[in-house]
Amino acid sequence: MGISFERVKKNMARKRVRQLLRWAPIYTLGRLMVQKGLIKFPYRSTAMTVDYALEQFRKTYSHRYPSVWTSAFYPTELLHALDIPIFSPEVASAVIAGMGFQREFLQEGESKWWGRDNCAFHRCAMGGIQLDYFPRPLAYCASSHLCDGGYLLFANLARKEKLPYLLMDVPRQNDEKALKYVVSQLQLMLGSLQDISGRKLDPDRLEEAVHNAERARQAMSKVNLLRLDLASPLRSAEAFGFLFLYFTGLGSREMPEIYETLAGELEENIGNVTAPEKPPRYRLLWLHLKPFYRNDLLNYLEEKGARIIFEEFNHVYWGAMDKNKPLESIAERMLSHFIYGDITHRLQVIRELAEKYEVDGVIHFSHWGCHQNSGSLRIMRDFLRKEGLPFLSLDGDCIDDRNYAAGQLQTRLDGFLEMLS
Repeated sequence: MGISFERVKKNMARKRVRQLLRWAPIYTLGRLMVQKGLIKFPYRSTAMTVDYALEQFRKTYSHRYPSVWTSAFYPTELLHALDIPIFSPEVASAVIAGMGFQREFLQEGESKWWGRDNCAFHRCAMGGIQLDYFPRPLAYCASSHLCDGGYLLFANLARKEKLPYLLMDVPRQNDEKALKYVVSQLQLMLGSLQDISGRKLDPDRLEEAVHNAERARQAMSKVNLLRLDLASPLRSAEAFGFLFLYFTGLGSREMPEIYETLAGELEENIGNVTAPEKPPRYRLLWLHLKPFYRNDLLNYLEEKGARIIFEEFNHVYWGAMDKNKPLESIAERMLSHFIYGDITHRLQVIRELAEKYEVDGVIHFSHWGCHQNSGSLRIMRDFLRKEGLPFLSLDGDCIDDRNYAAGQLQTRLDGFLEMLS
């Protein structure tokens, strides 16, 4: 007898199931199922990513590890060097949305005065911790990068729960003075993390974490080059799935191994292609993130003969990292983010990606509540118009599907593709 997905969703709200999700051995069981091949994935590297995620959840819920919450763009190399498990509420919100449980979480967050004009990633996270689905951390670790919603949410929760709040203040300019300032903060951050966790830093582990981040950078760059080949089987929807590593894995031993495996899988698939694939009618560059709840946007584009050739967030924006200068390397990576600082930096990257991947047009998914993206849309549109690149801004939400209108968005995509033709 089959069990409907709606019934599973209803049961998920029950207290006993909530407690089950907080039971660490359930993630050990999940890892065993992944490792034994009982759950099928399109790539071995995808299975490795899920295995890594389940292990992070297991450690976070086991109460034997000093886990922390991190906001997007926090320097996770420090945490991997100290063997501190990472819980990312933004990633957790994306997973919740993918499972279709986000509305309960969002409504709970809104009932606690986290209004709908705030980013849904953080409303969902607020609901998750209020409903007792998400783990209580030893500390909230945030970066001022790009997103004011993340560090304000963490400040709110830390004050409410009387927990430590560690904020990395990252300057908008990227110069020698800013580099020294960020390095000094990383030193202070390491001291605070050691005090909170009771862990003592081994300098060799910090060097290893930076070495791992450099290996990951090289493997990510190789994957991006392989995607230039039309025979590459990696589609945009699958590529977005690896962003979990981008937000939590830098510095881990697993991240470079996963991307090296992915590069090998793509090489093998490309090498086995006997006949050239018919090129897509339209080649597109996707800016920002995608909606993570169930939707057919990317599939709809494929049906119309269009393909997302590359995603802005998979761009490797930082240079080589030197394990002999670990804190300087981490600081340089943090300061070099292409969306942070002057808008001209991002525009230059968009132009470079458009030329590199030979795209016919650019789509920006304008996530509600993401101020640094929505605020620069007019500038991006005018810039791309001068470059001769058609531009479409799709208004929507990455997590909250209550205002999602598939027909309306498809109509806009139809008009955009017609303009490209």
